[in-house]
Amino acid sequence: MKIKAKQELHQKTITQLQKEVAKTEKELAKLKLELKAGKIKNVRSLMTQRHQLAVLKTILREKELSQ
Repeated sequence: MKIKAKQELHQKTITQLQKEVAKTEKELAKLKLELKAGKIKNVRSLMTQRHQLAVLKTILREKELSQ
């Protein structure tokens, strides 16, 4: 995830971040199913999605603690 994208995430509200987390979790579950079915060719996309979810959850937690 690029620095500019992370900075944009820091500017979002808690509810917006929660929606992003939910959307990313759904996409990750979809990728896991496709991986097990053998439909996915780019296995690395699964890892990048997990990383993005971790970043989102970290930023969300920082915002929750700062309030």
